[in-house]
Amino acid sequence: MAFVTIRRAAEGDLQQLRLLWDASNKEITFTPYPGHPFDPSLITEHTALVAEESGRVVGTVYMNTSSIDFGYVFGLYVVPEARRRGIARRLMREIARLLADDGRSYIVLSVDTPNDRAHAFYSRLGFEDAARTLRAGVGQLLDTV
Repeated sequence: MAFVTIRRAAEGDLQQLRLLWDASNKEITFTPYPGHPFDPSLITEHTALVAEESGRVVGTVYMNTSSIDFGYVFGLYVVPEARRRGIARRLMREIARLLADDGRSYIVLSVDTPNDRAHAFYSRLGFEDAARTLRAGVGQLLDTV
């Protein structure tokens, strides 16, 4: 097992990040709408971290810091062959360190209801259910008005 480093993503990582983003969308999109396509602004307008092993990106996480109080995490993904080795935990700990260094108090994220593995992972990290995201079809509201 090679040593894994966590670092900020750079423009040179765009192709590998695009591949991981697409793999993640294929694997974990549970909602009735498609996953958002990869966009280079994910590393220019957000904080993007990568886990790298032997020169290959094996995991990534993104964070929006538009709120002064918290960072909103999305896109946490580790390639299947690198899972269960603590890489996702290390990515999340580095996010926490960045937020703490910036004086922010919370990490916020969303998990689709059927994604039991993600719920369990985040619970082990200390996340708790603090809000609900509700969804309705536009047609439903138009039909009821």
